[in-house]
Amino acid sequence: MSEAIAFDTHRFIKHLTKNGFTEQQAEALANEQVNLLNGNLATKIDIALIHKEIAAIHRDIAAIHKEIETLRLDTKAEIAVIHKDIEGIRKEIAAIHKDIEGIRKEIEDGREDSQNQQKATEAAFANQWKATEAALNNQWKATEAAFEIQRKTTEAAIEALKVELLKWMFGAMIAQGGMIVGLIVALISDTP
Repeated sequence: MSEAIAFDTHRFIKHLTKNGFTEQQAEALANEQVNLLNGNLATKIDIALIHKEIAAIHRDIAAIHKEIETLRLDTKAEIAVIHKDIEGIRKEIAAIHKDIEGIRKEIEDGREDSQNQQKATEAAFANQWKATEAALNNQWKATEAAFEIQRKTTEAAIEALKVELLKWMFGAMIAQGGMIVGLIVALISDTP
């Protein structure tokens, strides 16, 4: 503590000896009172430091909330881009289906060459479909994994902040308890 509490030990000893304590008992009690007051009461500087720590914790919490919101918005934007890409691929696949349908019509018209072409096109389409589907699945899994890692990181940061906040709150409660004890002792010592 950086400040001492003013305590009139002479008056305290006089009061105790007047009320039946020996001078040695009164002096010992006065010394303990001074030690208790000087060792346990929070000063204005201590309280100002606690206020600064609280303000810093609030700023940290606001920054974490901002990071989480940014991450959520970024993830949402990435997912929207992936959905747009998937929609584009679906349109391409629909166009390929349309092309295949045209080829089938030609085959139905009786061209043998078209039958061979149809088989080749269907095989190519099947391969393209499988490759496109595999690529989309891999891209989706990678996005989900990245999002999960970010979510866990954010949760860990929030848990760490909660622990720090609990530590601070416990310290503040101890400081308040010390102040209350000091006030009670001061009130008792002022009582005639």
